[in-house]
Amino acid sequence: MQKKMTAVLLALLMIVSFSACSMEEPVMPEKDTTSAPLQKPAAGDNYYGYVNYDYLTNGQIPYDKSSFGTFDNIQDEMEKDLSVLIDHCAEKESSKDTFEQMVGEIYRQYLDTDAREKAGTDALMPIVGMIEKCSTTEELVSALGVMYLEYGTSSFFKFDVAPDSYDTSINRLILRNMNTCGNMKENFTKTDNGAENIGSMTKNTLTALEVDADSANERAKNVVSMINEIMVATLDSEYLNNIEKHYHLYTKKDFAGLFSNINTDNLLQAFDFKTEKLIIFDVSQSEKINEYFTEEHLRELKDYALTCLMFDYSSALPPSYSDKFTSQTSSKKDADKSAKYFVSDTLEEELGILYGREVCTEEVMIAANKMLKDLKDSCRQLIQNSERLSDDSKKKFTGKLDNIIFLLGYSKDYRSPFEITPVKDGGNLLENVIAIHRGKTLSEKEKLSQKADRNTWDMTPITVNAVYNPSVNTVTIPAVMLSQASFDPSYGEYKNLGMLGYVIAHEMNHAFDSNGYLFDKNGSYNPEWMNKEDQELYQKLMDKAENYYSHYKLLDIYNINGKQTLSENIADLAAVQCIANITDDKKELEQIFEGVAQQWAALNVVTDIVQQLCEDEHSPAEARVNAVLSSTDQFYEVYDIKETDKMYTAPENRIKVW
Repeated sequence: MQKKMTAVLLALLMIVSFSACSMEEPVMPEKDTTSAPLQKPAAGDNYYGYVNYDYLTNGQIPYDKSSFGTFDNIQDEMEKDLSVLIDHCAEKESSKDTFEQMVGEIYRQYLDTDAREKAGTDALMPIVGMIEKCSTTEELVSALGVMYLEYGTSSFFKFDVAPDSYDTSINRLILRNMNTCGNMKENFTKTDNGAENIGSMTKNTLTALEVDADSANERAKNVVSMINEIMVATLDSEYLNNIEKHYHLYTKKDFAGLFSNINTDNLLQAFDFKTEKLIIFDVSQSEKINEYFTEEHLRELKDYALTCLMFDYSSALPPSYSDKFTSQTSSKKDADKSAKYFVSDTLEEELGILYGREVCTEEVMIAANKMLKDLKDSCRQLIQNSERLSDDSKKKFTGKLDNIIFLLGYSKDYRSPFEITPVKDGGNLLENVIAIHRGKTLSEKEKLSQKADRNTWDMTPITVNAVYNPSVNTVTIPAVMLSQASFDPSYGEYKNLGMLGYVIAHEMNHAFDSNGYLFDKNGSYNPEWMNKEDQELYQKLMDKAENYYSHYKLLDIYNINGKQTLSENIADLAAVQCIANITDDKKELEQIFEGVAQQWAALNVVTDIVQQLCEDEHSPAEARVNAVLSSTDQFYEVYDIKETDKMYTAPENRIKVW
């Protein structure tokens, strides 16, 4: 299947080739008035370029980015709205413990650098001193428990509470992968970035704690060596969502055998967990951590625990300390911007709900819920009419669709699990951030004694994204995705279907993608719930989809990795099939398809696209339009696509998920 690259990517490719020729001051060539201007492609040759022609040829990527598209615009517009909202909260007196009061107080406290310097790091010194005094690994385990319970942060033992993958009515204690200060395994094993980041952070932490430079440097090297070995033993990131590789239910006796170098009863007691069983997320990583939990490595263990602590609190430290961990600027404008980013990150749920109350108007919610109903009705019809599914699977899939919980906007039931102490009552920024971390951690910890709740939000209202969670069969659409930059009732029903409707239908169809179909209607992992014949037919569909995308080229050079992107591609194909099934009217379908193309409009430098092809589970933007529409029958009817058009795909080669 041959595809035509967009004009903008061609232009970018030429720019990259030209600029790489010399390190000298560039001499700009005279404008060539003889060459023909870039031509707008025909709809049947490159629909993505056809609809987005003006944007792709005239748009500009911001100087500090390698890409910019629709979702970046949504983010930018939200940040402007949040800035105004934070200013409003900071300017008015609000009742104690309201979200407005919390936002205003944290914003003012962040900007008061004199007060932050005066408070210093005293609030962290008790746990720093406790870690430093540890003379055995057992004492360190106790200190790590305090670090978790009182300061809400972790290092080697990162516990979580979530529904059991095989029985989602039960919450289980899970030992997740250790805290790596924001670094993925591949940062250590495929690049030098992980080692450099950890080395720098450890050295900066020790220097900030008044360890002399030479000693700090040497100790940092030992920490890097330890973390590198642990990361080599860690499962690759591509398996993060593979339950069979990450679900290991251990009894307390088994847990003791896994961590033979420590007393695991004391470990659970130190973290205040009462349980007879727990899930180990990565056994090989745990085994390697156990090897290091000896007195011989106590110094490295302590140093890394301190690094995790200071990393997690780096943005809340006084500027004289945080300068060592983060890039700080002195201008008033930059300080205000930093303060607002800090508030958005620290109080993301509280600020997000305030934002959601403004965005999720009655008009917006009525329109969004109608769209959701139309999409569900369409998907139900497609399932029932599917030639691939048996009657048994149709019944099961319809039941699963009807059992999806859709969380739109923001939680009306959320209550902050912490309190903010105002300056007038003796509060300071660092102590308040500790209270926030502690409150969030204890709130999560309490779930172990509670019944699993499928109505748990997976995203904050200000996260520019949407998500399907197969473990509880829920779709979360945050408030920002209902903002005017993303969803505008004035656009009309069908254009919105092509834009936000694509996003919602995509997440909804993840329930039936190459991963989601393995989970039953309650989110329990049950690969056998679909009968064997239907599984075999679905495998043929997956193989066909993988091959279809593996032959799709970008820049006439690069192939998409069909296996890496399989689940996302199936969700894309099913989403547009679902949307296009809502109407037979050609004008309305045209609006839908135009919305689809505009939704994924993006400017990219070539290197960004190449990196995405290597790492991202999503196909690049152009493919999320052209490859999908090439498999959509209604697209051929609306635009009279012929065999001579470059987007033409023979009917027998089109991918029909339903």
